[in-house]
Amino acid sequence: MKPVSYYDLNYLPNSTIKEKFERNINWMLSLTPDQLLYNYRKNAGMDTKGATPLTVWESPDWFFRGHFTGHYLSGASKSYVLLTNADPENAQAAELKDRINQIIDGLKEVQDKFNTTAEYPGFLAAEPEKRFDNLEHLRFNGNHYVPYYAIQKLMDGLMDAYEYAGNQTALQLVKNLTSYIEKRMAKLTPERIQAMLDTRWYQGSGHYIFHQEFGAMQRTLLRLYELTDKKNQDIFNLAEKFDRKWFRDMLINNDDKLGYYSMHSNTELVCAEGMLEYYHVSGDEAYKKGVENYMNWMHTGHELPTKGISGRSAYPAPADYGSELYDYPQMFFKHLSKLNGESCCSHDLNYLSSELFADTKDPVLMDDYEIRFANAIMAQQNNDSAIAEYLYNLSVAPNSIKHFDRGGFWCCVGSGTERHATLVDGIYYQDNDDIYVAQYFDSILNLKDRGIKITQDAHYPDQHNAHIVVESDKKQSFTIYVRVPKWSNETQILVDGQAVNATPENGFVALTREWGKRSEIKIEFDFTLRYQTMADRFNRIAIYYGPLLLAAQVKDLPAATVSAKDYLQQLEKVEGKNQFRLKGTGIIFKSLPEIPGETPYNVFVKVPEEPIAKTLDSQNNASDHQWTLAVEPDKKNYLKITYDRLDGDIYSFQIEDDQKVLFTQTMSSDEWPEDSYYIYPLPLDVTKGRNKLNIKIEPLDYESLNFDIANINKIETLASVK
Repeated sequence: MKPVSYYDLNYLPNSTIKEKFERNINWMLSLTPDQLLYNYRKNAGMDTKGATPLTVWESPDWFFRGHFTGHYLSGASKSYVLLTNADPENAQAAELKDRINQIIDGLKEVQDKFNTTAEYPGFLAAEPEKRFDNLEHLRFNGNHYVPYYAIQKLMDGLMDAYEYAGNQTALQLVKNLTSYIEKRMAKLTPERIQAMLDTRWYQGSGHYIFHQEFGAMQRTLLRLYELTDKKNQDIFNLAEKFDRKWFRDMLINNDDKLGYYSMHSNTELVCAEGMLEYYHVSGDEAYKKGVENYMNWMHTGHELPTKGISGRSAYPAPADYGSELYDYPQMFFKHLSKLNGESCCSHDLNYLSSELFADTKDPVLMDDYEIRFANAIMAQQNNDSAIAEYLYNLSVAPNSIKHFDRGGFWCCVGSGTERHATLVDGIYYQDNDDIYVAQYFDSILNLKDRGIKITQDAHYPDQHNAHIVVESDKKQSFTIYVRVPKWSNETQILVDGQAVNATPENGFVALTREWGKRSEIKIEFDFTLRYQTMADRFNRIAIYYGPLLLAAQVKDLPAATVSAKDYLQQLEKVEGKNQFRLKGTGIIFKSLPEIPGETPYNVFVKVPEEPIAKTLDSQNNASDHQWTLAVEPDKKNYLKITYDRLDGDIYSFQIEDDQKVLFTQTMSSDEWPEDSYYIYPLPLDVTKGRNKLNIKIEPLDYESLNFDIANINKIETLASVK
């Protein structure tokens, strides 16, 4: 099975995603080719044509400039296809293609100039070659010099310009740059390459000083290998150099140490993309299984209520800088600061979900895709300016806001510009003659070679149904598979007015028949209020209405005095909207896309503690920081530690079981938890077949600093009541 081609897709006129698509095109057209070439020309010592340079991460003195030009080429190239699908003479499409050609002509001039000055022919970057020298010599001074990250975005953009806008020069530029990279890497030992690509901030003990982000180089090089008909083995061999054994083995062996290593969310996410592409090229099933494991880790242990990821690290600075990182599985409460849910991660998670779904048909991937799209991605774009939001605020504290920087070119502005060109991704898939409708967002699928057209126009999820029109220029027998979301308990499906069995198999209902000139599929979904309890704080809930995450548009949301179930009964539907009013107040719960920028909101509601788990064992402090505690071998278990109030110091320590590190805890008085405790959800494999845990707490040895253990008042084990 495979996702349908961009050449077969159209946006539905007057739909929300069409409006966002058009807003994104206007944003791209507000920038000039000379602006996008500025840093490349300056880096080559060339005339910058009087252009005004871009800002923030694209400013001329920033240390990983150049990434946005690649995102722009990708967004413009895919937008060109989608615009010409609807109208081959579209003026904006012609303008975008002209800009793509201007940018690539300019990049060719830059590469030609570098051919006379660079160490090897083919160099093309907005940063000097010394950035690559620093990387190869493992020089790290606290700034994230990430030259491969920036050129990987450019390489993808150039390949998109070749594949979708037909620019032949773009492919040659990528080949030349790949040859340059190959020559640089050829002089390095395998050990030095692995050290260059090691993204683990923490690996057990002691001082660890080097950290690098290198984008999706493995995936990008494998794509080039395929685009060139798999004729150049050197490209494949180069891609393999970006395949890190320790990371690959972690995924294949299903050993989630992302939080243990304080890893950067989007760096590892795009490395999983590389593993899946390796499976596509090589057929190695172990790589696919590793990616399946990774996505299961996201689903069960790392996704926020938006189904986005990233937040705080479990470690002290510099391994923790407040955002973009992994923590241990199911550890959310202490890391839900204002810096979480990086938008790049949401875009890349949906891309990976789509690719992996085509390989596995796992409906969980599409259920998560839907929630992530409806809440994170649809809320990212500023409807006033099209600038994309960097990080979401899912704070447990009041006064969360969405903040749009109208002048910045952050990573998420780049990925947002690229991915808002392709909001019709992830909806349709083809499996030989059969068609999967995996999402219900307004769109048009036009399979011209088969004479089949499918239109969705129900304005879902604003409306609570899907309306799918199937048109065929002749009678054809095939199956249309329609997804039944897990959250929809009572789903009704009608084909041409006749009810069909809506009981899904593997998440989908198969509609097999001879399709005629025009048929209608109507699906009524069961939109109801439901809540999700935070995995490591039983008095915090997130509320959903169907796939929509609701947030209270208010600065200070009062704590509930009734149970979570009863709290939902206090929410009154606002007529004609997917909004709810808290009875007796003016507080309105809305979806995140509906909440304007700079407006306070609360995603989490504080409620009386939910009956998630019961206490099994409770012990007081021990001077040697060792305890033997009861657990239940066949249930989910939790460790709960209540701490004494801290002084002004920073404390960091590791919680172990028989020498295996279970959790790392960093604490300070500035971020003191309410009620003075943390709950640590124990992995099932830790307690399986055991009645006791031997807990020991050790001070963290990190960055040559001697951290202390916080004073412990009480330590408890709890077991799930289910």
